[in-house]
Amino acid sequence: MKFSVYLFLIFLVMPLQAKEALRFNLAASDSWYPYYIPEQNNPGILGELIPLILQEADIHGIELKFPPKRTVYAMENGLLDFDVVSPAWFANEFAGEQFIFSDSLLGIKEYYASLSSTKLSPMAYEDEVGTILGYYYFDDNTFTRIDFKSEKELVLALSKKRVERVLIGDLPAKYWADKLGVSIRLDQLHTEGELKIRLNKSKKHLLPKLNTAIKRLKELGKIQEIVTKYTVD
Repeated sequence: MKFSVYLFLIFLVMPLQAKEALRFNLAASDSWYPYYIPEQNNPGILGELIPLILQEADIHGIELKFPPKRTVYAMENGLLDFDVVSPAWFANEFAGEQFIFSDSLLGIKEYYASLSSTKLSPMAYEDEVGTILGYYYFDDNTFTRIDFKSEKELVLALSKKRVERVLIGDLPAKYWADKLGVSIRLDQLHTEGELKIRLNKSKKHLLPKLNTAIKRLKELGKIQEIVTKYTVD
């Protein structure tokens, strides 16, 4: 009897095992619609999906919001545990020795775009292209980056003729062109790939849980449900 009471007391004073936590950032841009919009009610596809994946995986998520350059530094120096990117954005789909990718979340396309009224000559080496500060472009050594803060700013830059070409996702381009009343043209596909969680290898033991959660949410139709919410008029 005394032994049983002793074990019970030990159990009471033992610290509860803390749930694993992952620090993350969803976007360097604050207008990556429909993937991420920092609004409480409609946070975008990733704004809804990532918390759902973490919940399904029983992992505590800590969202940290850094400015673009700080976000890049934070990922490269272990201050963030993951972000969401496409391997297609990196040369040879290699994001760095310290990272591994999850299973696919959803597809994504990125285009060279310009004003519908602009007649462009074929793109030449080192031509200026509007890009997003803090975003990755696998071939940005072949053109001159003109960085802007967000997709919204890219479309505004086109409308004000600050640049002739920009690199922008098809869905953000459509949203901001409609929102701002700017007629733009998707000229040429730049990348087509899959959005995935890019996880720091120090947390690789959590990758199976994340992949299982992604698979489960796909089977339940939850991922498609969220995508449809933001992409179907």
